[in-house]
Amino acid sequence: MQTLWQDLRYGARMLMKQPGFTLIAVLTLALGIGANTAIFSVINALLLKSLPFKEPERIVMIWNKGQAAAGGDRTPLAVADWLDARAQTHAFDDVAAFQYDSYTLTGGEAPEWRPGASVTANFFAVLGVQAQLGRTFLPDEDKPGATRVVVLSDGFWRSRFGADAQVVGRTIHLNGNLFTVIGVMPPALNFPMREAALWTARQITTPTRRGPYSFTGIARLKPGVTLPQAEADARTMQSSFDKQNFSFNLLPVNDFVVGDVRPALLALLVAVALVLLIATVNVANLTLARAAARVKEISIRAALGAGRGRILRQLLTESLLLALLGGALGTIGAMWGVELLVRLAPADIPRLEQVAVDGPVLGWTMLISLLTGIACGLGPAWQSARLNLNATLKDGGRGMTENAGWRRWRNSLVVAELALAVVLLIGSGLLLKSLWRLQQVDLGVNTDRVLTTYIELPQQGYSQPPQLLNFYDQVLEKTRALPGVRAAALSNSLPPDITEESDDFAIEGRPPAPQQLPPIAYMIRVSPDYFSAFGIALSRGRAFTTADTANTELVALISETAMRRFFPNEDPIGKRINMNDQGPPTWVQIVGVVKDVKYNGLADETQPALYQPLQQAPSSGIGLILKTELADPTSLTPALREMLKTVDKDLPLLPQFSLEQRLASATAQPRFRTTLIALFAALALLLACTGIYGVISYGVTQRSHEFGIRLALGAQPRDVLRLVLQQGLTLTLAGVGGGVLASLALTRWMQKLLFNVTPTDPLTFAGVAWLLTLIALLAALVPARRATKIDPMIALRSE
Repeated sequence: MQTLWQDLRYGARMLMKQPGFTLIAVLTLALGIGANTAIFSVINALLLKSLPFKEPERIVMIWNKGQAAAGGDRTPLAVADWLDARAQTHAFDDVAAFQYDSYTLTGGEAPEWRPGASVTANFFAVLGVQAQLGRTFLPDEDKPGATRVVVLSDGFWRSRFGADAQVVGRTIHLNGNLFTVIGVMPPALNFPMREAALWTARQITTPTRRGPYSFTGIARLKPGVTLPQAEADARTMQSSFDKQNFSFNLLPVNDFVVGDVRPALLALLVAVALVLLIATVNVANLTLARAAARVKEISIRAALGAGRGRILRQLLTESLLLALLGGALGTIGAMWGVELLVRLAPADIPRLEQVAVDGPVLGWTMLISLLTGIACGLGPAWQSARLNLNATLKDGGRGMTENAGWRRWRNSLVVAELALAVVLLIGSGLLLKSLWRLQQVDLGVNTDRVLTTYIELPQQGYSQPPQLLNFYDQVLEKTRALPGVRAAALSNSLPPDITEESDDFAIEGRPPAPQQLPPIAYMIRVSPDYFSAFGIALSRGRAFTTADTANTELVALISETAMRRFFPNEDPIGKRINMNDQGPPTWVQIVGVVKDVKYNGLADETQPALYQPLQQAPSSGIGLILKTELADPTSLTPALREMLKTVDKDLPLLPQFSLEQRLASATAQPRFRTTLIALFAALALLLACTGIYGVISYGVTQRSHEFGIRLALGAQPRDVLRLVLQQGLTLTLAGVGGGVLASLALTRWMQKLLFNVTPTDPLTFAGVAWLLTLIALLAALVPARRATKIDPMIALRSE
């Protein structure tokens, strides 16, 4: 310990004697360590912390699987699917289901909208979660006629009821109905979505047909049952209506919660790891140059009896001090960075409220600081410990600073630094190109000056079709009268990612094939002006009119994808489909085909859609679309609120967004991760160019005697310039070549993050290689020009 304390004191003194070197090294390491700490804190919260469920590894999500269905491999379940799964499974302890829902809370100063979920009574039992106050649902509370009950989230309980412990047993008005509060859930529970405020028991009636499809299943595996075994068991189940085997899609609940964030976070972790490696290489190069300047000191210490291990330990102690200082400063920066990340991150990133620089994160920071210190100092320390004392002391220390071994070390480090920067820049370039292509996706509608919002109608007062139709007429009439409104329409779905439900149907004269899902499409209910308000083009046939009412023939429009999938090589106009496959048929005639619209996200394959007039198929959840003449459509918000009050004072208006804002929100996650990785890539580029500048500059200083002799013997400045730039070009090409080869192997892991871009996109690879080569040569040009200005007399006299 005494020797260690001596090494620490001596190392601190040496670092204080060279404040410039110390400051640059500490700041460089702080950038790398701080970035790693910030990103690891996010990964720790989102990926490493256990979900607040009992044995979450046994919980899986369930969907229908089928490319022919709207939703693809995540087609929702029907009530019949859930009942069949519970009755037939051998792999699950129990199966629950839920549907995303929204609620209007009345009885206060103003109606309040809150998101949540309607769930089966066994929902919390499958999760293995108990209420912190009161209880969860009883088995019979999802039966028809049961008392309406609600469970509150901790956040909603605190914000709305002031954390009143007497809230259990109170009644509240939700969607026009009276609900009894039976419990409050723990703070950590925010499932199935981050902003869930409450859960109600969904009253399940015995289905008379297989559809419609709106549920997501969730099941608990029996002890010892694996996911493949559960999938095999699911394939043995049969539908109680069409007697075909199910093709369920199972997914671990952790993957559902994290969603698409996992590959993005791992990409960010790789990016910050590369930044830290580049920073480490940079500091190692600085340390190597510093060690070369201390050759005489180290030689004297060795001559006085210091062993190789003693010298190695002393130099490693100094590099560890640098790394620990960088780690401390990086931790402070990471605390600020985490706050900034949480503030700027898209709202749909899960578990974001749990991100913090806590104990595990600080332990990670200490670990990478120690490893960084060893990595920075090991090479230079080992090189210094292997000095030739006779040659060094005889030459006064100069010869060793020009030793070829030291020069090879420095050059190798710069090549590695450039190669790492290339990998990060290529990854950033691929993501930028992917984001650009995602933003160019044709939504299928005209986004200019369109305002959208959503209205959730309560069952109380709006349970009958005439009540809904009267509401539609009033809202459309009053909305069209607002100044600046050119067209107004209603729909239960909104692009790019809101769909209410999907359902199956049968095509007249075409019996379903055995063991095959019937045609399934998004069921989109619209008012007649929907297509003109959104600018959706009609491909063939006719659009809806005000004459399409509940008293006329039932009609429908289909999308081009539905036409290609369900009516290949034939004209669908005039064809009839049956919307009720159990009991008397409900025939609907197809009267038109419209262009495709994105209802299931920009990056996913367009799914088939079937449009019905709202007058013939009313919906209680309704979106309002306004085509305006205003540069800022959201300026209509106050007028909309006042309009809705004149129709029904107890209805809240959900947040309003222009369609352009909704599109920006749809690309928020890829834009956020691309921005972060681009920033890390820019930092890597800066560090790499600093590294090559430092090596070339140091080389010019070391070779000033040589350049002086060359110039004295008649060499032209351009010859010296070419000589120095040649060294820089050699290092740059070696680094760029190594980085391109490494990228070819590594970028294939980015496939899940890319949209319409191959991981080996040649334009990106060529562009990055050209850019880095150009910038690196510019960095080398500064010391090269300085070499041409060396005065031969001064250079020779200094020797």
